[in-house]
Amino acid sequence: MTTPTPNDTHDPHLASLLGNLGKLIHQARQKVLRAVDTVQVQTCWQIGRHIVEFEQNGARRAKYGKELLSTLAKVLTAEFGKGFDASNLRYMRLFYQAFPIRDALRHELSWTHYRHLLRVDNDSARLWYMNESATQNWSSRALERQINTLYYERLLASRDRGSVKQEAATHIQNMKASPRDFIRDPVVLEFLGLPNAGKLQESEIEQALIEQLLASKYKLVLPSEEELRDALDRERAALEERLTNQQPR
Repeated sequence: MTTPTPNDTHDPHLASLLGNLGKLIHQARQKVLRAVDTVQVQTCWQIGRHIVEFEQNGARRAKYGKELLSTLAKVLTAEFGKGFDASNLRYMRLFYQAFPIRDALRHELSWTHYRHLLRVDNDSARLWYMNESATQNWSSRALERQINTLYYERLLASRDRGSVKQEAATHIQNMKASPRDFIRDPVVLEFLGLPNAGKLQESEIEQALIEQLLASKYKLVLPSEEELRDALDRERAALEERLTNQQPR
């Protein structure tokens, strides 16, 4: 069998194959990376639930008091990094308290979205911002902007809601969510314990995230390596079937 050389890529059939394989790999990586958002939200909610239930479990645990989060953070950060420091654990506890029903969460939103939502004190406003952000596909930056400008409150107070909506849409039109935004998100990188992320290029961060997803210490909160390989095998089989159907008969 002849080994292909770089010049062979001018062969239209080989070029088509390379294009399809590249697309497959890119799509598979995007699916894996986007899974981080969903798993991170679920994990933060679960951590918050465990902390709240521990705190509520009688007087024998009252001795920890205000030191509970710092005690937990000391151990967790030593093993998993600064994504689990006392400040982040406090957000996770508040997350569970603000959204005690997990099925009511909007899975389109990232943990960064929810951190912004936790700054909203009014329950009705917080719920509205959550649903509107998911429905309108606001990026976390767009959501932050709407909260800071009291968008919900201005809508309620206005007699011309159409103008308020148009003004808001104009200001956030360049803040649409990008599938790669989360690669730059320090909250995600801290959660994964990715070291020196600020010094890496996006392609390097993407590869490091892939490797972290397969690392053993994340198997408890992320899809297993076997599950990821099964998904890639299904994608590969589908591609091979499409390529077979495209061949001239």
